[in-house]
Amino acid sequence: MKLNILATTIAAICLSSQASAYTVYEDDMNKFDIGGAFVVDVFKPTSDMDAIFYTSRSTFNLGFERDLGNDWSTDVKLEWDNFLNAPSSYGVNGDNFRNRLGYISLNNESLGSIRIGKQWSAYHDVAKYMDNLIIIDPDATPIYSDGRDGGFLATGRGDNLVAYRNTLGGLNLSAHYGFGSTSETSDIDRDYNTAVAASYDFESGVSVGATYLQNKVYVDNNAPVMNLKDGDTQDAISAGAQYAQGPLKVAAMYTKGTKVHKAGLLGHSDLEYADANGIDVYAHYMFDIGLRPYAYYSNLDFDDSDVGVTGDRQVYALGLTYHYSPKMMVTAEFKRNVVDDLALGSVSDNGGGFNAIYAF
Repeated sequence: MKLNILATTIAAICLSSQASAYTVYEDDMNKFDIGGAFVVDVFKPTSDMDAIFYTSRSTFNLGFERDLGNDWSTDVKLEWDNFLNAPSSYGVNGDNFRNRLGYISLNNESLGSIRIGKQWSAYHDVAKYMDNLIIIDPDATPIYSDGRDGGFLATGRGDNLVAYRNTLGGLNLSAHYGFGSTSETSDIDRDYNTAVAASYDFESGVSVGATYLQNKVYVDNNAPVMNLKDGDTQDAISAGAQYAQGPLKVAAMYTKGTKVHKAGLLGHSDLEYADANGIDVYAHYMFDIGLRPYAYYSNLDFDDSDVGVTGDRQVYALGLTYHYSPKMMVTAEFKRNVVDDLALGSVSDNGGGFNAIYAF
């Protein structure tokens, strides 16, 4: 059915690095895949910002698998972004080349797997319930709150990780340890990072999970940088559930964070880490004709007396994706931000944009 093909495409393109794969070579022991996507974004982060970002990029990946016998196997994944006009936080071109993934795994059918390198983190194994939006990022679930791809905080594609995973029936278990890494500013570095996650997938399409992450930082400055001091830890406890069956997906997450969310509002104030509790809710429905409308809501309650940050930030988003084929989709997405306090008073603004993806 067309619906089943498109549902598979959503998982492959949206949730798996915006790329598909083509098998170049396969025999009884080896497999070699190549894949990628071409992506175009046109978006305006907030109505008060003059910049409208036009971004074109290509994603390319290589995958190698080898059967070692006796239930053992290994695999290697390499993936890159090549930006034609990469945006930065200041409205000018940023890095034109980025490593998205780069890891090697050793797998056993009963003992689980060990994976080393830049990879989707153990935290993301549960947080991915909320990793659905095409243009903006989830707010209360801090997957990409470190200003990049979740590499420094290891909430998304974590840098320098060693991870263990195992699946026992419907039970999924994972843990990772992260070595040193640099943040979006040269004054903050990672000392270490740890995370554990557990989830259970029911045959009905319901999944439930919880995860904990800690990131300890070095701060090369006598004064705090982005509200972080030398030796601080950034902590996140997240729990959630999703229902994904056929054309319907509904998900909700709760996160209690210690300096993993950035307070403020883009275009109105500096974005600095502060303690907050938050919830996200997401839903989409895929119609047979290829249209997938979706909606998202988040609420973050900041309450950090140490840095004098209090108040709420809410995000409302609506989107519509048209899956023209199993390899191509176009999306329009719009959001509204509403802030109460956070040293800004009552402020609201709008943003949104357009995205097109062709996977090969």
